[in-house]
Amino acid sequence: MVKKGVTLIEIVVAMSLVLLMLGVVDSMLISYLKNYKNSVIENKGFNYLNEAISIIEKEVNEDSKDVKTEGNIIKISYSDGSTTNHIKRINSNLYLLYGTIYSVPSDSSYKSLIIDDVKDFVAIKYGKTLYIKVSWYNGQIIERCLAIENAN
Repeated sequence: MVKKGVTLIEIVVAMSLVLLMLGVVDSMLISYLKNYKNSVIENKGFNYLNEAISIIEKEVNEDSKDVKTEGNIIKISYSDGSTTNHIKRINSNLYLLYGTIYSVPSDSSYKSLIIDDVKDFVAIKYGKTLYIKVSWYNGQIIERCLAIENAN
């Protein structure tokens, strides 16, 4: 006599295989999502850092007469003869400090935020080249050498 139907053992084996496959797919999906999140954060960081370098380059090259560096502070004198701005790290933020020859920029001066959560900022001038290194809070670092076009 031939019996038709499915035994309990067959059902248990089939369910085990399905659960095993779901576990593998789930772990692959979680791994993919973690990698995606990390790459988004990394790209966002490099975009912020590149934007900060672009702002610094614009300030250094747009209508500047003289650019100096002292202790990782970029001091910019403009061709109008009265404006002097500084780019400086204060606490963990990188700022553009506004001033004139009559009121030298200080930490309490009017300022614009260039980038926040900066771990380290290095600025060194060699001739007409400005070396800049910015380290961000998550460990990302960007280094650039900028040509100073107009300044001495």
